[in-house]
Amino acid sequence: MSALRQLLRAPVRAAGNRLRFPRRRIGSGSYLSPGCRVTADSSLGRECRVFAAELGADTHLGDHVVVGHRTRVVSSTLGDRCILETDTELHRCTLAADVAIQTRCTLTQVRLGRFSYVAREAFLAEVTIGAFASIGPRTLLGCGEHPTNFVSTAPVFYSPLRQCGVTFAPSPRVAPVERRPITVGNDVWLGAQVFVRDGVTIGDGAIVAAGAVVTADVPPYAIMGGVPAKLIRHRFAPDAIARLLALRWWHWETPRLHAAQAWFAQPDIDAFLHHAEAAPADPAPASGNSAPAEAIGRPIDLPFREAKPHTPSRAH
Repeated sequence: MSALRQLLRAPVRAAGNRLRFPRRRIGSGSYLSPGCRVTADSSLGRECRVFAAELGADTHLGDHVVVGHRTRVVSSTLGDRCILETDTELHRCTLAADVAIQTRCTLTQVRLGRFSYVAREAFLAEVTIGAFASIGPRTLLGCGEHPTNFVSTAPVFYSPLRQCGVTFAPSPRVAPVERRPITVGNDVWLGAQVFVRDGVTIGDGAIVAAGAVVTADVPPYAIMGGVPAKLIRHRFAPDAIARLLALRWWHWETPRLHAAQAWFAQPDIDAFLHHAEAAPADPAPASGNSAPAEAIGRPIDLPFREAKPHTPSRAH
């Protein structure tokens, strides 16, 4: 009976969507609760669920996307199976498939790779993040900077952006750089309340301890902590790090990742590398594909500098 009910519900829901949101592109089986706002140039894929949220101009959702109450999404593209929890805002963002953004986050000009999540109350602006990233709660990335060598650090004297509502700066004027993009690699874990300074690059596989203030680039597979953040150690031996970076497993297709689950969830890095290097490589992803859903689903490849030698020890 439930299967029949679902079968009958789909055309009724589609008809209701057409009446409530004429000229919108809404995929079959999608549900939009009362209180939703959807602009005419936005679109939804199949089986999406949107709860009293706003989909602003030029926003496109893939299939099976969930958007929570009071969430606002503007000029953004979300891949399949993304989840946005309540009271979250996205502006000019691109999310790959299988990404979750928890409650009360604010993301502006963020590109986020597949199988990643951003925990609650995080603030991210002008950040590119690779795949398999874990961004902890209340992290701050892209907060902007003030010129420390000026007589005053107040932007009313030098910035045309009117941060306090007015500006004394003559227009036009070449203002100092107030924001620089941040790059976070693949398989990176940022702990709770980490602050990352503008312009920093965090390498693949790095871990940053909770409460750290990152003011300089972080090497791949480094563990950093403190204020300012300093190198505690590297996660693996230099040879293993080099092999992991060459392997680039974050590019693997989903079936291969699923089949290798047991190798990822164990501490023997040599056994993992032996298994991974013996397996046939996945075919290289096609280039030049302009389809938005495929473009955001493709893993992000980021070049990083070589790691320094270390003494291996157990991670906490």
